[in-house]
Amino acid sequence: MKRRIIEIDQEKCNGCGACADACHEGAIAMVNGKARLMRDDYCDGLGDCLPTCPTGAITFVEREAAAYDEAAVLANKAQKLIGTAAPSGSGCPGSRAMHIRPADSAPAAAAEQPSRLSQWPVQIRLAPVTAPYFSGAKLLIAADCTAYA
Repeated sequence: MKRRIIEIDQEKCNGCGACADACHEGAIAMVNGKARLMRDDYCDGLGDCLPTCPTGAITFVEREAAAYDEAAVLANKAQKLIGTAAPSGSGCPGSRAMHIRPADSAPAAAAEQPSRLSQWPVQIRLAPVTAPYFSGAKLLIAADCTAYA
């Protein structure tokens, strides 16, 4: 079947991985430091990966490719979740899911207010998605000076 699908220029790819993170279907993976389209039937052709590529290595092409298979994508996602182990209490301390509680401290001066940010700064990519504080959480990520309702 001839359809629109992405193509990755290996010469332009700098290996940043932004496209693999943006691909919700899991069609793109990092192989030997470069992005690669793993399976044609995982690519839905919508191009969520295109705007994330800083080097312009990803383009659309019309070519013979297997039809998008949503069932295969869902099965692949489920298989990846099965392989994800619950966070253990050992290993790298930075990869453990922890809840940081503010320590009791002396009252702040009148002009100063103590911070109420208990988990700041957080690097979202480094926090494990299996962490208990993400379970059932509704998360809004906003940058400085942005509006939201």
